Amino acid sequence: MPDSPSPVALLEEPARLPALDDRFLPPPGFIWGSFTARDGAVLRWGHLPVAEARAQCVLVGGFGDFIEKQFETVRDLAARGIEMWCLDWRGQGGSIRPRRLPARPRPRRFERDATELAEFAAAKLRRPLPRLLVAHSMGGAIGLICLRHHPKLFAAAILSSPMLGLRIGKLPPTLLRCITVPARAAGLGICFIPGARKWRPSRIPSPERSRVSADNERCPLRHAWFSADPALRLDEATYGWLDTALGLIVRIQKPEFLADIRTPILLGSPEREVVVSTAAQRRAARLLSDCTLVNVPDSKHEPFLECDTIRDAWLHRVDRFIAERLITTG
Repeated sequence: MPDSPSPVALLEEPARLPALDDRFLPPPGFIWGSFTARDGAVLRWGHLPVAEARAQCVLVGGFGDFIEKQFETVRDLAARGIEMWCLDWRGQGGSIRPRRLPARPRPRRFERDATELAEFAAAKLRRPLPRLLVAHSMGGAIGLICLRHHPKLFAAAILSSPMLGLRIGKLPPTLLRCITVPARAAGLGICFIPGARKWRPSRIPSPERSRVSADNERCPLRHAWFSADPALRLDEATYGWLDTALGLIVRIQKPEFLADIRTPILLGSPEREVVVSTAAQRRAARLLSDCTLVNVPDSKHEPFLECDTIRDAWLHRVDRFIAERLITTG
């Protein structure tokens, strides 16, 4: 029987702030709130108002992400005149979680995630301004579903290393599911896949070892927040999460799925990516009807968290895309 959700797992304002530079902490005027999904599940959001806004944006993260990790990017986009709304996915950050093992990743219902993203955007982005979606990794994959089902919801989308494939060696997703599907059927869905484990405070990321960033201050952001606020923690991948992720990838890689998405997209593909498949990203960029593919030189998995030179170059491409494809359409 599935775990029942726990409303008490919801948090809004962070319980305790980590010892980080101000740019990684809540911006002045940042507002926290909650959004109730169709089934009553409560999802946490964050909002940074911008008085003279040129556009409005929903920002969503990837597997294990949470709003606090994105404060620097929220500040940067708001400084560009973009009003910011952030959303934590179910089971992550401050959104609703299972009662039992709340930090353990569960199988995801990605269609439901996409529906909740669309309903949140429709409910909160009410100003007569162009709407922008900024999504990373798993959030990028969910974003593609949302864009396909709701072609007029966003005027443009920026996808940072979207999860169009996983770095799983030479095994195709359909073959790997021959392992994950029976594991779930045997009741092992919440068990860790080989090599994965619970989050541990002793495993402090370094620029050399980190798979997401080579920046001294940005690569340990997740660890800093997890250490300061245990309610934000999420463990590594389970058979259940991986099985649903593989099923999603098989679906969103199909040419007919991608060709049906009409929203202008900027797709950032990191040069030093080791988490998701850059080959799948390049293929998707060719199949999408309106996609600008940008190779992000020297970047690991998260361009928004990379060293200043890499991040600034990526933000320059973001600025150009917004000016050419978003603001001019408003």
